[in-house]
Amino acid sequence: MKKSGIYILFLLLFGWQWAQAADNVRFTASAPEEVAVGQQFQIVFQVNGNGKGFTAPDFKGLTVLSGPNTSTSSSLQFINGKMSQSYTITFSYIVMAEKTGTFYVQPAIITVDGKQYRSDKLQIDVVKGSPRNNPAGNPGQRTGTSGTVQGNNGQITAKDVFVKATVNNAHPYMGQQVVVTYKIYTRVPVSNLAINKVSSFKGFWSQDLLSDNARIQQSNETIDGQQYVVAVIRKLALIPQQVGKLTIDPMQLNCVVQLRVQRQRSGDPFDDFFNDPFFNQNVKNINKTLVANAVHIDVKPLPEAGKPACFSGAVGDFKFETSVDKTSLSTNDALTYTINLTGRGNIELIDAPKVGFPSDFETYDPKIVDNTIKTDIGISGSKKFEYLAIPRNPGDFTIDPVKFCYFNPADKKYHTLTSPSYKIHVVKGKGGGNNMVYTGNAQEDIQFLGKDIRHIESGPYNFVKVNTYLFGSVLFYILMLIPVVLLIVALILRKVIENRKANVSLLKNRKANKVARTKLMKAQKIKKTGNDKAFYDEIALALWGYIADKFDLKQSDLSMDSVREKLEQRQVAEETITGFISTLNNIEYARFAPGNTRDKMENIYAEALSAIMQAEKSLK
Repeated sequence: MKKSGIYILFLLLFGWQWAQAADNVRFTASAPEEVAVGQQFQIVFQVNGNGKGFTAPDFKGLTVLSGPNTSTSSSLQFINGKMSQSYTITFSYIVMAEKTGTFYVQPAIITVDGKQYRSDKLQIDVVKGSPRNNPAGNPGQRTGTSGTVQGNNGQITAKDVFVKATVNNAHPYMGQQVVVTYKIYTRVPVSNLAINKVSSFKGFWSQDLLSDNARIQQSNETIDGQQYVVAVIRKLALIPQQVGKLTIDPMQLNCVVQLRVQRQRSGDPFDDFFNDPFFNQNVKNINKTLVANAVHIDVKPLPEAGKPACFSGAVGDFKFETSVDKTSLSTNDALTYTINLTGRGNIELIDAPKVGFPSDFETYDPKIVDNTIKTDIGISGSKKFEYLAIPRNPGDFTIDPVKFCYFNPADKKYHTLTSPSYKIHVVKGKGGGNNMVYTGNAQEDIQFLGKDIRHIESGPYNFVKVNTYLFGSVLFYILMLIPVVLLIVALILRKVIENRKANVSLLKNRKANKVARTKLMKAQKIKKTGNDKAFYDEIALALWGYIADKFDLKQSDLSMDSVREKLEQRQVAEETITGFISTLNNIEYARFAPGNTRDKMENIYAEALSAIMQAEKSLK
């Protein structure tokens, strides 16, 4: 009896304290009082109890980028014989306003110990420029509530995704190499980048520094407090060919912007999990045209002071070397004179230097070997000129020094490089003997070479019978048949090529699944290293490459619409098509989504593997 009384007293004591704690439930909301257009900020809802059935408000006029992100904390303490307990649940959202005005966030609802609680209504003022207080992501001092998440309104602002053109030197000298870079900045997932209007480079010699099959390299960059995913989409080396103010017209490209449209929340924790922005498959694709800014370049003329006579337009920083393969040879033997030019600048536009060979040497146009390379800072490398010279007379000769002059913009000076002279000893070889040279001191030297005065040829002679004609002869009919034979050969070759192409397409179709699995295995290895960007690139290559090989499509023809169209033509089940498209969307989102997506790699890998297996099963 005494024990039961103690238990009743214990329950009354602690039950009263629990009831008192329930009466002190507070459900609050906080958000910045004032934000700027395009600024990302946080709305936080917090309840100091074990709440259930959280229902978010309508974020009308605001775009939800992430949320609800849920966290909990609890503690139990006994102080001076008294028990105290605290339990807190936090629901946070990252949102963005796309236009100015005053927006209201309606109350959120949550249930604690069977009783329903509402937060207050929030008021948020959206202004142009920088807000007076409460920077992005820092909750203000207002309190209130939150409710059901709606998708964004499908509007993309100029701050969400844009293309920017920059030049490393806006005031070059004529002939000085400059680099123009086009970058895309995005805070939303983008795909299917396609340049539909290239910039014109009037007044410039241009060279693309990015290869066609180069992967787009991306990085993160913060602008005005906002984090962007940045990728270089085009980079060119330009060499101005005229003086004055030149303008590079804007480049225009199309892309598909992917917006996540979130579903209505019911408060079910499973619904909240699968409505996470990463797993939510409600994607709205918006075609967007981006226009880069024009670039203005003021080209300065090269200085006239100190310009050497040998200067022929080379601008940059160069080294100059010459060599001969032999200094002793016989008449009618060949000698090779080599000039090797290395450095950085307009090396591809440099003409072959003039070499002063003796008049007894027969010379030919030089063979040019171009070993220039393209880097992020422009064009550099080497250029080799090989001159072939054949001495026709014996004797001792001298090849005079060759001068190469260039202007270096770094020190704004002209430089002259001079090669050594070469002494060449020529002995009489076989077949020579009638070559003679006469030179004088007159203004015009008279030179007679053996090839200019020749002896009368003495037998044997090839006589031709008179009154013979081509028409009607055997040769005539042979010549008439040659075009017909060539036409037949061309038709046969065309047929052979078509058959080979068909075989190649069939082979690619059969090996599509194997190639895709190989790329997935490579992605699995990359995943273990933790390199999420490389992992998502390899996964994307696996899925897009599978479709390209399966339907013999070019990379330029690949898009979400073309994938759906090809799969529907093969009468693939709608569920399989939707799953494949959804997987592609998730991959593209992960590739370009700001922040760390490393935790999603395992799920993406499983989705990609399942999508390819289901598609392969339907396409067999």
